[in-house]
Amino acid sequence: MLNDFKQDMSRYRAYGEGTCTILRNPAVWCIFWYRLGRVIYRSDRSRVLSMPFRILHSAGALVLEVLLEMRLNVGAKIGPGLLIAHAGGITLHPEVVIGKNCDLAHRVTMGTRGVGGIGVPIVGDGVFIGTGAVLIGPIIVGDGARIGANSMVNQDVPEYSTVMGVPAQVVSQRQAPVVASVLSTGGVN
Repeated sequence: MLNDFKQDMSRYRAYGEGTCTILRNPAVWCIFWYRLGRVIYRSDRSRVLSMPFRILHSAGALVLEVLLEMRLNVGAKIGPGLLIAHAGGITLHPEVVIGKNCDLAHRVTMGTRGVGGIGVPIVGDGVFIGTGAVLIGPIIVGDGARIGANSMVNQDVPEYSTVMGVPAQVVSQRQAPVVASVLSTGGVN
């Protein structure tokens, strides 16, 4: 939990945020509460022993949801390095999967296609999801994808593409970044 939260904080620091500014950011409070909840609700813990912590966490999550309109469900699997640009209006289905180093703007919703629907989004690494975007159903958003503001995504999104609209359509495609590697030839010249 602490390692993931440290990586979350490093994303904010990379944008030039100071420690005081980060600690006053309500989105950071929600991320911290989510990470803490993942520890409290781990399946290998005794339910009886963890019950007081679960009650406390549920009460805190309810307060954050009412005051900030943010629900980062502890059932969701969110990789390290999460950055939420602005607090407010984020709702995640408990089965959503989000990769590492992703950015969420405010008013983002991810879940099923309706009550009783099955299948939720799986979001890759390094994805940006713009303000008001809605991702629904059993879709896969590829690594490095960008989802434009107010888009409704109900189909898979290719890696390193940008989608926009209702329903979202691919408007541009980028090349995957090249990762430099050093061949083991006895050293670097």
